[in-house]
Amino acid sequence: MKRILHMTPPEINNGVYKYLFNHMKYINQSEYQFEFLTRNKEDLMKSKEFHEYHFPIWSFTNTERNGREGLRKEIVRILDNGFDAVHLHTSIWRGFLIEEIAMEVGIPQVIVHSHSTGVDFVSAEDRKRLLKIHEEYKRQFDMRMATDVCACSKMAGEWLFGKQIPRDQIKILPNAIDVEQYHFNPEIRKLMRNRMGVEDRIVIGNIGRYSYQKNQEFLIRAFVKAWQKRNSLFLMLIGQGELEGYLKNLIKELGVEDSAVCLNWQENVWDYLQVMDVFCIPSHFEGLSICAIEAQAAGLTCYVSDTLSEETKITDLVEYIPLSENIWEKKISESEINVNRKCMDEEIASQGYDIKSAVGQLINVYG
Repeated sequence: MKRILHMTPPEINNGVYKYLFNHMKYINQSEYQFEFLTRNKEDLMKSKEFHEYHFPIWSFTNTERNGREGLRKEIVRILDNGFDAVHLHTSIWRGFLIEEIAMEVGIPQVIVHSHSTGVDFVSAEDRKRLLKIHEEYKRQFDMRMATDVCACSKMAGEWLFGKQIPRDQIKILPNAIDVEQYHFNPEIRKLMRNRMGVEDRIVIGNIGRYSYQKNQEFLIRAFVKAWQKRNSLFLMLIGQGELEGYLKNLIKELGVEDSAVCLNWQENVWDYLQVMDVFCIPSHFEGLSICAIEAQAAGLTCYVSDTLSEETKITDLVEYIPLSENIWEKKISESEINVNRKCMDEEIASQGYDIKSAVGQLINVYG
């Protein structure tokens, strides 16, 4: 059995965990054991996947603020447990400590995997400061600090790895999904829409962390302009994050409490996609949005910001739109009830985004 230690972000409901949990369902657990290193052990232990797979979770409490030497000792202690690979999932450079230690202690494989293309902080000042740090480390990173480099899209690879890393060395691993889970189901749609009281509404949807990156404030403001012209519209946001309270207050301030809602994260997100008629992703940046793949699998028209990578468009359901409120208002106001949806399985599978075939690409990285 190969033991793979995944270094993951503290936020449990994000694309990295979705990517890994999607793959775990189709990976032979007796051949590849996924283990997790995180600062948020408690939340990860509450996940349904933990109760299903019972994977080991490692955690560390030190940070560089507490002293670099203490953090180093803690990382060495954890990595000295016979792992075959350390797989680091990241979106921004702040240092190479874990990469360097993993190489020093002789971990056979050290994999750095890029999942994003920007700095996600609410404060513009923090974004500017962290971007400067990121660019400095990006120039320094080389293949002495890893055995393998991966990314969810070409843009994500360009974002994390400097020109000193040959582009043909970056393995593109698609954010694949279980396509069948997202098939359009008219019965579930009717049941869910009745339950939510939106039977006759045109539902505009968005799923993602409530954050600067996902840009839900922009979507709310564009929606309100469209709703003022066409009050059959309804906005449904699903997620959690640091801007949740702000977004709920904004909906209230703009007077659309009866036509817009911020829901918490939902385990059965595929059922909520049945409710929607149009899916919107006005993100400032993305590595490659898993939600965009899911929405296409559900047969939804998808309006996405033109900052997203070309790989996002795996079907003709995707339309790229500049981040202009007036343009988004017009698109939203033109939306219609969407019940005549095509099955997109073949198109999604042909582009490599069906998990049943894509899982082999991840296994090939581990050898």
